[in-house]
Amino acid sequence: MANNIKDFRVAFLLTPRQLAERLGIDVRELNRLEKTGANIPPEWAEAVAMALNIPVSAVKDRDVDIKAIAADISVTPKQHNGVCRIGARFAIQAMVAKLGGLQMALELSESDLAFAIQSVSAYAEETGIAAGGEKQINRLSQSLQIAALTILQSRGADPRPELHRSMEIAREGALSLLQSFSRIDQMRRDQGTE
Repeated sequence: MANNIKDFRVAFLLTPRQLAERLGIDVRELNRLEKTGANIPPEWAEAVAMALNIPVSAVKDRDVDIKAIAADISVTPKQHNGVCRIGARFAIQAMVAKLGGLQMALELSESDLAFAIQSVSAYAEETGIAAGGEKQINRLSQSLQIAALTILQSRGADPRPELHRSMEIAREGALSLLQSFSRIDQMRRDQGTE
C-alpha cells in the first residue's frame, strides 16, 4: 500500500530534515519511507500521524484530501518568527517570475517552494528578525533575495546585466507583499480568529 508521507510533508511546508527530526530518524530513513508505493508498518504510520498531528488512516489512504486536512490542522505555524509562510511563498514566486520569467515560476515544485520558504523562515529565526525595525526589514529582504537567486541559479538562468537593478525592484515588491501578509496574520492572532 502506498503512503502519503511526502505529500503531507510538502503540504505542511516541512523539509525532509525537519520531519525526520520530528520522527527522531535519519533523513535517509525518511526518504525510504516517502517512496511512492512503500509499505510502512502500522507503528510508522502512527509515528508519522503523531508527528504531523493527522489521523493515522490519512497516512496510508491514497484517496484522502491532503489539502483539506492541511488546511484544518495546524502542524506548523503559518507564521514563523514573524514570517508569514503564505506571504513568503507568493513573494518568492513573484520574484522568480519577475527575474526568471513566468514559466520558471510556474514550474517550481511544491518541494522547491517548501525548501525556499523554510530557508526564509530559518534565516529569520537565526538572525532574530522578529525583533522588528530596520534590521528586520534588511534581513527579510536579504533572505528573499537569497531564496530567489538560489532558485534562479539552480535552473541555469543567465544573469542579465540589469539583474541587480531588477532584483532591487522585485525585492521591494516582494518584501512589501510579505510584510502585508504578516500584518494580516498578526491582526488575526490579536483578534483570536486564527
